[in-house]
Amino acid sequence: MPKLIKKLALSAVPVIIYFAMFIYFEPYDYFGLKNNEYSGDSAVYRVREFIKEPSDIIIMGDSKLAHFDMTEVEKLTGEKVGQLSFGGASLNESMDLLEYALEVNPDVHTIYFGVSFYTLNESYYKDRMSQIETIASNPFAYMLSFNYNIEMLSQIRWWLLGTEDVASVHHKDWKESDYYYEDGTERPYRKNLMEYADLIYGVCENYVLDTADVERYVEIAKMCQEKGIKLYTVMPPIDRSLRELVVEKLGIEEHILTFIEQVSPYSEVLNYEYPQEQMFGEEYFYDGFHMDAYSGLPVFTQMLFDR
Repeated sequence: MPKLIKKLALSAVPVIIYFAMFIYFEPYDYFGLKNNEYSGDSAVYRVREFIKEPSDIIIMGDSKLAHFDMTEVEKLTGEKVGQLSFGGASLNESMDLLEYALEVNPDVHTIYFGVSFYTLNESYYKDRMSQIETIASNPFAYMLSFNYNIEMLSQIRWWLLGTEDVASVHHKDWKESDYYYEDGTERPYRKNLMEYADLIYGVCENYVLDTADVERYVEIAKMCQEKGIKLYTVMPPIDRSLRELVVEKLGIEEHILTFIEQVSPYSEVLNYEYPQEQMFGEEYFYDGFHMDAYSGLPVFTQMLFDR
């Protein structure tokens, strides 16, 4: 028996070493042991932070609302704000997460909920919330997740190379070639904005408004209204290139206005996406959807949260 126990103990050593490496190198400080200031938009990290310290104001949505300077946001609101937006979130995922957040903290009194024509597209559907909730609340599920093990191994790679995996910042110093063709002719839009609009056009070419998700969102808005929860439906700004080359070219504006009409009786709609007049010049944008971290995002932060 002692020999068997010794063999079992020895066989467990590689597993223990591996999980120790996982805890040390996993990038999101899931266990709160490294005291790092994670600056990315991992859904698991943000849900876990909310579980540990629920707040009464929350932000929901995709990457367009995921990169605010939260210190500045909390200065403007005067209290702690839970950041629950994450990159690539679909409308149904954000609604699932909102319902979960209200279960975690029934005292939520203000919600900033991001919606855009892109997430209102019927084809833009993802369903990851059950997995996110499980991993956020179960350390073993996190440690056994294939995707997070891959990320951990990537961190080891960065460490071995003597570099670091820097979270991407939506900012770039643009050059003259970004504004002019090779023959010196001025581009109608900055080069990367034209390229981005082409990409989004391809995704939205067969656009169908997701009426089921719209109806569900209306019901959530009604529920918030009945409970006295202030729900801001935030339609983040888009650049003129997306407005003209995608939204208007494909006739999507009618779907945006339909959504606003259905939701506005129950929620204050902050329509920065398709107002009557363009609100921001292209110098405020990194790409058609995401505002520049230094020129655009601080201005939008002030506009959105200084209420």
